Amino acid sequence: MKQPAHSNTGKTARNEPCPCQSGKKYKACCLNKQATPTAEIPFADALNQAWLAVRQKDLMAAAHWFQEAVNRKPDHPEALAGLGQALCWQRRMREGLGYLQKAAEQLELHTQSKRDIRFVLELAEQLHHWGDLKTSLQLTKLALTIEPHNPVALNNHALYLVRINRFEDALPFAQQVCSLQPQDPTFQNTLAIVEARSGDLTGAKARFEKVIHANRQLQQTARAQQELVSVLDRLGCYDEAFRAGMSAKAHYRQLPEMAKLDKQYVFKTIANNKVGYPVSLLTRWSVDDFADALPTPVFLMGFLRSGTTLTEQILSAHPDIISSDENDLIYGLTQHIKQLTHCPADHIALGMQQLSLQQARELRQLYWQRVGQEYQTFDATKHCFINKVALNSIEIGLIACLFPEARILFALRDPRDVCLSCFQQTFLPSLITVNLADWRSIAEQYAAVMDLWLTIKPIMQPCYLELRYEDTVKDLRGSMTEVLDLLSLPWSEQINQFHEKAKTRYIATPSFADVSMPIYNRALARWQHYQEHFQTIQSLLDPYIRTFGYQDDDHGGVS
Repeated sequence: MKQPAHSNTGKTARNEPCPCQSGKKYKACCLNKQATPTAEIPFADALNQAWLAVRQKDLMAAAHWFQEAVNRKPDHPEALAGLGQALCWQRRMREGLGYLQKAAEQLELHTQSKRDIRFVLELAEQLHHWGDLKTSLQLTKLALTIEPHNPVALNNHALYLVRINRFEDALPFAQQVCSLQPQDPTFQNTLAIVEARSGDLTGAKARFEKVIHANRQLQQTARAQQELVSVLDRLGCYDEAFRAGMSAKAHYRQLPEMAKLDKQYVFKTIANNKVGYPVSLLTRWSVDDFADALPTPVFLMGFLRSGTTLTEQILSAHPDIISSDENDLIYGLTQHIKQLTHCPADHIALGMQQLSLQQARELRQLYWQRVGQEYQTFDATKHCFINKVALNSIEIGLIACLFPEARILFALRDPRDVCLSCFQQTFLPSLITVNLADWRSIAEQYAAVMDLWLTIKPIMQPCYLELRYEDTVKDLRGSMTEVLDLLSLPWSEQINQFHEKAKTRYIATPSFADVSMPIYNRALARWQHYQEHFQTIQSLLDPYIRTFGYQDDDHGGVS
């Protein structure tokens, strides 16, 4: 099942007749009562209704009908996979992944008899999207036993190996698919990526340039240009790298999925949050007012490419810490606040002003309920849970209101290195990343987020620590000791081996390869290679360069 553009559970769908043919309006039937028993409906009809709901982008109805189908045929892979995907899109991740994994088990049995790998590859891609690379690789391996020369299976198997840093293993699969279809830009890009990660920068450069010159698919041309940026940077061709980046961003801005996004949404949200959380709201409730004895939440945030992933991976090596990679726990709270108060999506602060103390308590309970559901190894009596989402910084006001006892780790890095790193990466299109496809807009969004942080931090209740990426790189133990002191945790020697643990984890951010290696300093002060290109954005960054103490140019990273 493909990702819906949005969840259609609005008034129109709720007031239409329920597809279960009960005679009731949908609002009074399946949506609110969650699966009124429909014992008479055949399996095929339930599955058809499920796919109809998918086409209508109604995830609640889809989950209901897939569940009905599973109730009738518990081992049917299509029904299991559909239910799993629908639940994942409703952010019931652990439950949804369980169904997807069960579908994979059943699909393996069915596929061996039917010799059809279509569902195998589709399910592998779903599992890859939700972070289960192990099962994805099992499925693509299965596909290749059935059709050893299937180009999609070969390509995807190589990509999944890359995502867990097995570059040498990925190389023969990428080479084979390119020998089968040498003109396909998707497969050529995959092989070039593997070559670059394996150290063959010259070969990767030539291959990316060939894709760009052929220009057969806009998206793959943009991808080749963006990947070429990193290759040129590593080869020391800095001006060429910047030009490639500008071309890549121009191509990405032409993609339909980018063009339809509101570029002002994130700026409106930040501006509303800046004025919407006065000290009276930020201090409205104390921990004593909540009186719920919940664990102390910890949030790791900042701006993209500021070192949040590195910090999270380092801290996750501590035996008393359970940490998250990117998640939607706070986003889920904003959706509940919208439902409770009918506040605008870009002005959650208005909703926070309307909440009662009891509603705030329920939201706090909901947060920890979701943590327990999604992170089953977390034990509140033994562990500290660290919620790492870089741009949770946009919702710092909400976090400070609901969790006055929270501990905030705010990642800092030289603003010029942050902007350069964002410029050299590709981000999935979304309302909060759409502006990262433009050099000046990157700096504007960085300035807006940092301005919000500087506004909220002096008047909020949670304790915080600003954690500099450069300090972590230069003095891992000293930097992490400060963090552990804030969290009231002792030092653990396992932190020194964090990169070994990182190799075994799926990491959703572009840093997945970097954090699986020991600490290195080559990313410090990289902006110095691109000094002339900062002239157009320097005035935007200067206030934060001074405020965060980066006015001294030499951070010891450029040779």
